This record gives sequence, structure tokens and C-alpha cells, in this order.
Amino acid sequence: MSRKSSANEANSWQETFVAALKEEELEGLFAVLDGQKTAHAGTPRQAVKLKAAKLIEGHYADSPALLYRTGVAFARSGNEGAQEIGLVLLAPLYDRNPPEVKEIVLALADSENWEVREWAASALRRIICADFEAVFPTIEELAGHESPNLRRAAAVASAWAAKDLTEDRCRRLLGILAALMEDDDPYVRKNMGAYAIGDSFLKAQPKLVAGWLGQVGANERAQWNVAMALSSAEAAKQFDLLIGVLRKLAADERTVVRRATYSAVSKLAKRLPGEIVPLVASWKTDSLRSHVYKRVWPKLKP
Repeated sequence: MSRKSSANEANSWQETFVAALKEEELEGLFAVLDGQKTAHAGTPRQAVKLKAAKLIEGHYADSPALLYRTGVAFARSGNEGAQEIGLVLLAPLYDRNPPEVKEIVLALADSENWEVREWAASALRRIICADFEAVFPTIEELAGHESPNLRRAAAVASAWAAKDLTEDRCRRLLGILAALMEDDDPYVRKNMGAYAIGDSFLKAQPKLVAGWLGQVGANERAQWNVAMALSSAEAAKQFDLLIGVLRKLAADERTVVRRATYSAVSKLAKRLPGEIVPLVASWKTDSLRSHVYKRVWPKLKP
């Protein structure tokens, strides 16, 4: 598709959307969004949804109450693309009605649609940053919720918020998430160590998180998650803080932890060969860690 035809298509849906917006025809707005659905997620592309949100915000620029009402209508609709736009609209308006916005965000964080869950986690992140003390008990509750979707939302939203929070607040969130390091649900598990901790918390608060990783419980899954955190790209940047954690992992005798440790060492070696290769070589005669040498050394290129 040429740039010209692509621009014409964009202008076409926007014009139709604005016309329906002027008439405040919700079904008309939803129909325009349905026409922009992708096969990948069954909702419009991110750029379309964000543009639609801006058009709505512009239309109601002089009426926050109507903007809020529209956000609620979108979020409570059965239209998944509209729900995501509703989340974008409501997160900045959280203080207009905290209980209602929180209820909507948490309901959508448990959606059957994976993409809606992502947008809900993003909205929850913004709420955490906007009203930490009021929302903290909710995050604590979500971390122990029976729904893995909501436990995962607590982890991801907290991780995304970390870069905008103080060290003390990050420490409090990590205290809640410690239990999720032991969570065996696949959806929670794959989002914890490498993603929430390694990619986000470690980047935001390296010293705090390095110390926390060294103190995480001895549970097999928890230590697996520690190894996954060390597999992240951010771990290589903070390796001076994490070398003690890696040494501890390398001495673990459990198969699940060992496999994750081999993966972490291999990834670190690719990023920090000058530091990791000599370290692994030194483990050749280490009775506790020689298994790492035997497994990883043949794949290294000293």
C-alpha cells in the first residue's frame, strides 16, 4: 500500500469517527473501530486507538464530566477496542471517581482478551503512580487473587510503575511481589523474573533489586525466577551488583534451577564475555559449581 493510499485510509476512518462523535453515537463510533480491527488481536492497531482517544479528548476538552462519562461507556462496552480506548481515557481521570475507575480497570485486567489485559495493566500502572498509598492495598490484594490474570496484572503494573516511584515505594511493591516469585501458573511465571523484575525493577532500582534477589526465598520456583532475572539484558548492565546472586544460583542442586542458571550464564556470557568466561572457567574445579562449567563451557568461545 502506498503512503498516499495509507493516508487516505487514515483520514477516512477519522472523518467518519469525528462525524459520529459530534452526534455522540456510541454504536457508530464502535462500528468505525470494528472496521479497523486487525487479525492479530481482534482490535484496531495501537496508533488508531490512541488517535481515537485524542479525538475524544479534544471533543470534550471543555467538559471533563462528559469525557469521563464517555470513557466509562467505552470501557463498559462489549467492544474490546472501545474498552482499550476507555482505559486510556479513564486513567488520567482517576481522581474523578477512584472506586469506579479502579473497579473498571480490575475487571478489564481479567478480560479474556490478552490485549485488553495489557491496556488494563497500563492503566493500573498510571493509577499506582497517581495515588500510591490509596492503591497499594489493592495491589497487595491482587497479588494474592485467585485469578492468574489479576496476579500478573499486579506484577506487570508495579514493574511498569517502578521507574516513576521512590526507592521506598519500590521496596514495598517488591515485598508484595515476593510471593509471586513462587507462583507456578504459566501466565504469571513467564512475566515475573525476566520481565517484571529483570527488565523493569532492576533497571529502575538496581541496588535495591540486586539485594532483594539475593534474599528471595529458597523455593524452587522463586530461585528459577531469580535466574530468569539474570537472563535479562539489564542484568548484564548491573552484573557487578549481581555476581553474588549468580554464585549462589550456580551452587543450587535442583534441576529446574540449574537449567535456568545455565541459560542465564550463557546469555550473560554473550553480553559480558570478558567477565563471564573467566568466572565459568574458575568453576571447573569448584565442587559446588563444576556442573555449570561442564554444561556451559563447551558452548562458550573463550
